[in-house]
Amino acid sequence: MIDINLYEEIRRLYAVEKLSQRAIARKLGISRNTVKRYCKGENVPWETKPRQYERPVTGPVEALVREWLTKDKGAPPKQRHTAERVYQRLVEEHGFTGSYSTIRQLVRELRPEVNKAYIPLEFAPGEAAQVDWGEATVIIAGRKVKVQLFCYRLCHSCAPYVAAFPSQRSDCFLAGHVQSFNFFGGVPRRLIYDNLKTAVKDGWGRYVKAEQPAFMALKSHYAFRADFCNPGGGNEKGLVEGLVGYIRRNVLVPVPRVNSFVELQGELDKRCRQYQDKHLAITRPR
Repeated sequence: MIDINLYEEIRRLYAVEKLSQRAIARKLGISRNTVKRYCKGENVPWETKPRQYERPVTGPVEALVREWLTKDKGAPPKQRHTAERVYQRLVEEHGFTGSYSTIRQLVRELRPEVNKAYIPLEFAPGEAAQVDWGEATVIIAGRKVKVQLFCYRLCHSCAPYVAAFPSQRSDCFLAGHVQSFNFFGGVPRRLIYDNLKTAVKDGWGRYVKAEQPAFMALKSHYAFRADFCNPGGGNEKGLVEGLVGYIRRNVLVPVPRVNSFVELQGELDKRCRQYQDKHLAITRPR
């Protein structure tokens, strides 16, 4: 396993600088096998894959259990297979003779695999984007709620994207990036931030000494550089600060009434596309 800094450099040289695997290996003084394993982002150093063992007891039913768990994603949360129910069905419907504990272990191993989402990596032209948080009030399912707006704006075109979340926690911060990258179909070379605690662990502005581990993983995986504004340097990311006000005045007036965050996000996505169609002449993936 390699450390995250080396992984970041491999991803940058491959995805941004467009160097060959041979050239990267020579430049970094590492094996081509290491470069081949990590350059496309399909493998990451912070995830270890479990060793594969033969399963004489559960092997014959593994595909069937995986199918049941996959179908569960379309069922109500309280009506999905538990390990016990999986075991019952295997015994009653398929004559399974193994123990319950083996099925419980199998379900535990398969569930993360079934629920995992893989995001394809694409890198479109673009020098920089600015990122910031804003806040607004909406009515969700009849209740007044303060939502946090993850605001993202491309510097070269001013094209905006806004995502709504219940908080500014790290998981929401990271999800906002992935949604933005998917919306535009690419990743800029660098992103500009305030000194957000979800990104910065120690220091500020040009004196940032350490970044949060989860943010470092995101940054290295998508091969972008992070630049942090100096304290009081709002002018260093004025485009995105203007976006917060624009969304509140032009999208969230009158106060939206929606049934869920999904419905609210659909409206935000639509308005971001309308902004591009009206103000910008850019090509966007369909």
